[in-house]
Amino acid sequence: MNTAEQPLAPPSVANTSSPSKPQPRAKPRSSATSSLTLGEATPAASKTEAPTESAPDNGLDANKATAESTAAAQPTEPEVRPAQTAAPAPPPSVAPPEPSAAPAKPATGPAWLAEAKFTYPAAAKLLFEFVGESKGIRYSADGDLVWQHDGRSYQMRQEVRHLLLGSRSQTSTGALSLQGLQPLRFGDKFKQEQAAHFEREKNTISFSNNAASQTMQDGAQDRLSLLVQLASLMAGSPGLRQSGQQLQLQVASARSADVWTFVVEKTETLKLPVGSLPSLKLSRVPSQQYEQSVEIWLSPSHGYLPAKVRIAQSNGDVLEQLLRKVETP
Repeated sequence: MNTAEQPLAPPSVANTSSPSKPQPRAKPRSSATSSLTLGEATPAASKTEAPTESAPDNGLDANKATAESTAAAQPTEPEVRPAQTAAPAPPPSVAPPEPSAAPAKPATGPAWLAEAKFTYPAAAKLLFEFVGESKGIRYSADGDLVWQHDGRSYQMRQEVRHLLLGSRSQTSTGALSLQGLQPLRFGDKFKQEQAAHFEREKNTISFSNNAASQTMQDGAQDRLSLLVQLASLMAGSPGLRQSGQQLQLQVASARSADVWTFVVEKTETLKLPVGSLPSLKLSRVPSQQYEQSVEIWLSPSHGYLPAKVRIAQSNGDVLEQLLRKVETP
């Protein structure tokens, strides 16, 4: 922010003359000014030795003495010219302050994010078959994942439908940036909706269930945007596809946010309802016992969008979603 400074007046230099003896008209002295940088003290005026006899000097004394001497020598009244006053010296220039460097923001995101580049997949509607097991009972459902963006913002919606259990939907909206997807809101609805809000101006993630807000890390994702964030990362950063590469990022549900670590494994050919697809596998590395496991297979032929997702709970419950068709939304 530039700070305005009042112009500094040039230092004055007193003129002295002897009242008893006329002096020839002296050329006006110019006041020397220096170019000051902001914050420097104003230089004091140079010292002048005082004469033996001095009178208040208003700049007209020399002219007055000259006029009196001329009047005594000539019978006619001489022409009295107005005293010439030197043009005021320009105020010293004040250099604008050097812009102070902004304090370095402490790194709050994963190390890989600094070298990551993202290539976003084209808009698509992925149709899935869902197969699961809960408390020993197997079930199946259908659903879809819709991904859309305009180059600046995005929206996603995934819905799973079951004839008896009803439907569950998840939504994610946000912006596209140099760090990939930047979610603003994540919604998770089964009968009633709960949501997570990414308050970037406060650098926090808040939750509609009144859970305590959490600090948001760079590159943070929600449970749905995570799928396209990984797809865009694998498409745009070939160097991060190497087997054994670890990717750590913060992932938020509608109730809390945790740091997840994925490890890149290898490309496998999957037999799916849509057909055989070579797919790159990423697996979540559990950070503690009894933690949910997540495996994701990304399809290069579909912009690395997910071809298969498998989620397993510590109690044995499993849910798989298998790609069966790709459409244009």
